[in-house]
Amino acid sequence: MAITPEELYFGAPASLTYGGVECGATVDAPKVSFEVETYTPDFQNAKGPIEGTVIVTKVIPSAEFTVNQITAQKLAWAMPGSASVSSESVGQTRAGLSTTLAADPALGATTISLTSVTTVAQNDFILIGPSTGTYTEADSEIVKVTTVGTAGGGNTVVENSAGGGLLIDHANGEHAKTVTGTILSAPAAAGATNVKVDSVTGLAEGDFVRIGYTDHYETRTLTAVGTTGPTGSGISFSVPLTMDHALDEWVIEVTAIGGTTITWTPGRIDSAAFQDLVLTGVGLDDRTMIVTINNALSAESQELEFSDEAVAGLKVKFSGYYAAATPTVAPFSIQLD
Repeated sequence: MAITPEELYFGAPASLTYGGVECGATVDAPKVSFEVETYTPDFQNAKGPIEGTVIVTKVIPSAEFTVNQITAQKLAWAMPGSASVSSESVGQTRAGLSTTLAADPALGATTISLTSVTTVAQNDFILIGPSTGTYTEADSEIVKVTTVGTAGGGNTVVENSAGGGLLIDHANGEHAKTVTGTILSAPAAAGATNVKVDSVTGLAEGDFVRIGYTDHYETRTLTAVGTTGPTGSGISFSVPLTMDHALDEWVIEVTAIGGTTITWTPGRIDSAAFQDLVLTGVGLDDRTMIVTINNALSAESQELEFSDEAVAGLKVKFSGYYAAATPTVAPFSIQLD
């Protein structure tokens, strides 16, 4: 049966099923494209020979659809053979320089009470975090001591990297440990692979440092540690900065780059990864159009920001792949009921 645009209502609601998962979609026009390569005869001389004419014709059927509703739980792709490793980027504490909170500070507080102040000095950077377990980015933070108070006095003044108070609600008895840190002694522009710092104490090649302030920082691996000051050789890294950084922004040694690293082993995709894609749409005369793509995989990269909310207007393309056991059977079918 010939398919004409008049017979189908494109834009009608459709049902998309891929690998047993169904989500809403809108039908776009199915189409068949032809690719033809033709070579004219090539006469070598007046009497021949003549090179044979080559004609290659490709028939490429395709059906596109727009996904109207998609959530992280409904549809996802994974690189076969992939593995992911996450690391927490928290302050690198210095041995022997530790105390605890002597009272429960309020969220946003700029003064804290320390059990002891003998290990704390003005302009030190301290990590405040849980007294048990490992520190995470969600339950610990780094503040700078601007005024050292008295033990238990609630008068030690601190500030976060943006100049405000505590960003996390901490409890009495949590750790307050000194970490390795300094500040920029000169502005650093995006694209730089070297920054000038006030101090290099405790820093070494291979260390991780976080440059910047809250919501405006980036982490780098040090490739060289030099001298201090605005005219010194500073500290270097191989990956250029992506943001501009101002004078006096923080440079804190952290335990890791942070984030998630995804690795995979290249290879042929297992046949179990191929799924049949079925798109069911409604025609003008209430007939049903069913487009099936066998052995379907995504034909192009998809960029999605998954959340609990629906994402509208995403266009997804799939390609069907011929099965090795039946190389003469086209991996698609179009049915009109």
